[in-house]
Amino acid sequence: MIEVAYLWLIPVGLVVGAFSAMFGIGGGLLMVPVMVLGYGIDQHAAQGTSLAVIVPTALVGAVAHHRRGFVEVALAAALAAGGALSVQAGADVALAIDADLLQRFFGAIVIASGVRLVLQARSRREAR
Repeated sequence: MIEVAYLWLIPVGLVVGAFSAMFGIGGGLLMVPVMVLGYGIDQHAAQGTSLAVIVPTALVGAVAHHRRGFVEVALAAALAAGGALSVQAGADVALAIDADLLQRFFGAIVIASGVRLVLQARSRREAR
């Protein structure tokens, strides 16, 4: 049975699903901070939960984009193969790291990604 407190995560899932499909971002970029900061869930548990959520949300989003011709199937297959080969090692490393340090790494990656996206958009705008 799902805990009542977790029912509030359903709207979060709706928003994250929409953002994932609109912007091509991994839901974990949004879900992990919500679970850690909003619900006090351990970083390891939040990342594991986020990975479990990715499967159905990514599949539905990928199908929708594929129907419109916006999936490079060969590229997706190559990336999926590489990811499948390395995911166990990545999980082992993440699980070996202290949760607080892992949270800091995660935050740094989110910030660096955001800064890079802003700078890329700015340079493209200036090029036009």
